[in-house]
Amino acid sequence: MMAVLLAANVIVPTKARAQTYGPLLDSEIPLSTQTGRNRGVDDRARPELRQQGLPLGGFRAFPQIGGGIGFTSNVVGSEQGARSDGYAAATARLDLRSQWSRHDLSVTGAYDGQRYFQTSAKNENGYLAAINGNLDVFDRSSLAASASLRRRYEDQTAASFPASGGGSVAIDQTSLMLRGTHALNQLRITGSGDYNDFRYGRSVTLSGQRLDLGFRDHWVARMSGRLEYALSPDNAVFVQGTYRHTDYDMKTTTANRTSDEWRAGVGAIADVSSLIRIAGAVGYFRRTYDNPAFDSIGDLDVDFRLDYYVSPLTTVSTVFTRQLEEAIVAGSSGYMATHVGARVDHELLRNLIPYAYVDWVKESFRGADRDDRRWVAGLGAGYQPNRRWSVDFSASYVSRDSSGLQRGPRIKELRSLLTLKYNP
Repeated sequence: MMAVLLAANVIVPTKARAQTYGPLLDSEIPLSTQTGRNRGVDDRARPELRQQGLPLGGFRAFPQIGGGIGFTSNVVGSEQGARSDGYAAATARLDLRSQWSRHDLSVTGAYDGQRYFQTSAKNENGYLAAINGNLDVFDRSSLAASASLRRRYEDQTAASFPASGGGSVAIDQTSLMLRGTHALNQLRITGSGDYNDFRYGRSVTLSGQRLDLGFRDHWVARMSGRLEYALSPDNAVFVQGTYRHTDYDMKTTTANRTSDEWRAGVGAIADVSSLIRIAGAVGYFRRTYDNPAFDSIGDLDVDFRLDYYVSPLTTVSTVFTRQLEEAIVAGSSGYMATHVGARVDHELLRNLIPYAYVDWVKESFRGADRDDRRWVAGLGAGYQPNRRWSVDFSASYVSRDSSGLQRGPRIKELRSLLTLKYNP
């Protein structure tokens, strides 16, 4: 991950896929691109459609249940002889949010499941249990802390998915975070520390054999600091540094990618005009590995976003990112993932918002003869007739090409999902 990931505002092209409780490893210090001046389609207030919640002492409860039906043209990601399948989706979520005059506390519990009609190996049971708190120490200082347990599933078109995988790959993640912020006039100082533990569940191969992925189990600990200076209410610049330690459980195998990494970066956020807002950062990282089989990696990482407010009803967003990811290909220490994407959101009606997006991703492996390229195109719409009900439709097409002596499968997949949600 780079020095700053615009985590709160990145384009999410795989929205059609379930189990998306955010990226596996969030930015150590998320940077919001909101300045208060420009507002996109998703930022517009719609109080007549906002869920009101249920009073519960000093909290307010926001429950939600939902169900849907989906389709995939390539259920196990086969290169040849792709087989289609349908699936049923079920979701449930409960958010408890404090209503205090100072400080904040929220608790979330969620379930996201899929049941395939013919391919039980692809069934999924995603969940999230999280608690987040914010303590206002005094006027311009605060402490934030969070803890969570979640299970999500790996995208079968991703470069990190096992080449022989024929079933879902579950990832159980435990996260702890503590962050402190203090502001001095126009200067904001932030320090953060977090710990994330990743456990990979067993799956099956395309031939139905058991696939043990325990060699991927690892934990990550990070410490970061950022100095941010506000040039004006709409413009700011910052510098950030991060130390990261990644520790793999199996240290006696060639799959041991235990490493230490240092990163430094600079960035800015600005409303260029009443129509354009930009936010971005560029940094340099160097990662060294305990395993002598893997060479050190030093390179640039980039994270950039531009929002163009064509009108109050239409927003066009573009992103460009480049960062190092964990690899599972034999002999590779990691791969550089370059992502270019664009998305359009349009408020056709106040309660009907269609969108469309396109993404290009290149994944270049270090130490292995393999390069992957993915094209993703999709569209969807959200319709909310009132506070209690909402209908969402999404469809996406993915085409992945892989080249080299250690190439993965070349995959094409069309996926769609229609869901209905109820807010009591």
